[in-house]
Amino acid sequence: MAGSLDTHRDIMSYPERDDERSTEALIQASLEGEEDDERAWAAIRVLHFRGTRDVLDAALRLLDAPSAKARGRGADILGQLGASSPGSVPVFTEERGEALLGLLRREEDPAVLLSAGAALGHLREPRALSELIRLASHPTSEARYGAVHGLAAMDAPEAVEALIRLSSDEDRDVRNWATFDLGTLREDVDTPQLRDALAARLGEEDSEIFGEALVGLAARKDPRAVEPVRAALCGNPVTVYTLEAAASLGDPEFYPLLLALRDSSAKADGYFLSVLDDVISQFEQGKQP
Repeated sequence: MAGSLDTHRDIMSYPERDDERSTEALIQASLEGEEDDERAWAAIRVLHFRGTRDVLDAALRLLDAPSAKARGRGADILGQLGASSPGSVPVFTEERGEALLGLLRREEDPAVLLSAGAALGHLREPRALSELIRLASHPTSEARYGAVHGLAAMDAPEAVEALIRLSSDEDRDVRNWATFDLGTLREDVDTPQLRDALAARLGEEDSEIFGEALVGLAARKDPRAVEPVRAALCGNPVTVYTLEAAASLGDPEFYPLLLALRDSSAKADGYFLSVLDDVISQFEQGKQP
């Protein structure tokens, strides 16, 4: 009986299974509206789910379209073809990688370069490393944003070096994602240069970038995170980033600050309070013999 329930839940979770539109109709729907149009992305998710040769060929044709929007949508489709649900297996990876690399090398439109860079990241295409590093120096922030997403999937030291440079980018979104990648997605990487890049972001006025840098630095037990965490615990508002950083550092002096925060946060949202309780519990367990 449990197996039946699991199967039912799986079906209910993926409405893409039941979409009966043709590939051509889905392609047309993907081209409608603005970049973030939910109806367009719903159609793209169906195409990802199908992952057939028919879908691949349709997406490849889009890469040669005169319309920049169509070329970008072709990259959006190719990036996650066949990988739309847990346990699914990407398909046609060689052909998709080759096509996306070709697009990245010849494309000039920044929005298409963003889609191509992100798609190569989803594909984890190792051949794209040098092209993505080149894209990281593109004069437009939109293209550099694509480089950030592509490089996030690359394990090479050269990718880390490029992300370190992007973490000080003039564009907020590029800087934010590069800092997140360095601080959280690469917790297993720990070099003086990476730590220095995160420490440099502690001066950010943007609370999200500051928080990402703080979490990444604290995860590496860097002492430069201690005072910023202490100050942030006494600030207003206190963020979940600060709580996570406090837990990573485990400094006993944070404990009374956390208790005081709990006493004054009765009206905070449930997620914040649950994280706060968990962090306090970690400190209390650490105090036990």
